[in-house]
Amino acid sequence: MTEAAHSILDQYRSTSLDALVSQEEEPPRPHTGVHRHERLRLANGGGQLEHLCFANGLLIGRGDYRLEQAHTGSYQDTETVFGAGLLLAGHFDLEIRDLRLRERISTDRIWIHSGHFPSMRYCQPPGERLQSITVEVSDSLLESLREESPKSINASVRRALRRSGPTFEALPGTGRSARLIARRMLHLDTADLCERLEFESLALDLLVRLLRADDGSEPGLTAAERRERRLRVALEEARDILDTDLTATPTIAELARRVGLNECYLKTGFRQRFGSTIGVYARAQRLEHARRLIEREGHGVQEAAQAVGYSSLGWFSSCFQSHFGYRPSHLGRRPRH
Repeated sequence: MTEAAHSILDQYRSTSLDALVSQEEEPPRPHTGVHRHERLRLANGGGQLEHLCFANGLLIGRGDYRLEQAHTGSYQDTETVFGAGLLLAGHFDLEIRDLRLRERISTDRIWIHSGHFPSMRYCQPPGERLQSITVEVSDSLLESLREESPKSINASVRRALRRSGPTFEALPGTGRSARLIARRMLHLDTADLCERLEFESLALDLLVRLLRADDGSEPGLTAAERRERRLRVALEEARDILDTDLTATPTIAELARRVGLNECYLKTGFRQRFGSTIGVYARAQRLEHARRLIEREGHGVQEAAQAVGYSSLGWFSSCFQSHFGYRPSHLGRRPRH
């Protein structure tokens, strides 16, 4: 693992210490491909941050949490090689004085960064769920990128790789394909070797998508075919969001904004492509997940209801019975297979 990776992990730790309940770090396990693995659990809210550094030098960070109070922090003398960050939900404000940059980082942009940053300051609001994936590359991989400089690399990335000083800027294009991969990474369990191998594979795929231009255009496609492709990718992303955001289903307006579609196009396209309205599909996914929690993982009915965003136990039971034909309490009396 590179010194830069150590530095970044230590910066994450020192900046977040005042917001942590506990910090867990697994010992190095070279045979699994993971050199360092740590989890940071937040006291100021709920959820966690996780960092994995792989043998190939990739450092992956992922977060899924919500703060109860606004949080302001800063990084000092952070040394990065080259990396990118994606927000899948939420936003925060970032200030880098040396670059005269003051930006609101939100879900509609992918940001790349490289070089030494004397000071970075951020502020995150309360009550908003934040989901993120970050990717940092090793020195050797960066050197290969600089030497080969393939034409397929995004022009913004090529400029960043040629700079000697620090850079922090948004990539052009919507990056929908990258977000689909990042969303799978966010929710993938890494408890065993096969899952970590899949996670690492997804991280490499994500890195490729970030390096390449992702503006939705493909050579040889007509304008109508490009529009159809963009609509298809956006609808698949909308479904993926509904499949993973089970605690708090986004509104139609929020979902349309996150995938970059007009609300009318989103509702009509979703029904045509997946054979269901957004509301019916989202409710079915939440109830299916609740049934798995009760039936396979031994959760109580109230615990499962809260896990999928139902505050009323009576309403949850009514919806459950309407969907499955029996009440959730019946699962506790059924023999398990």
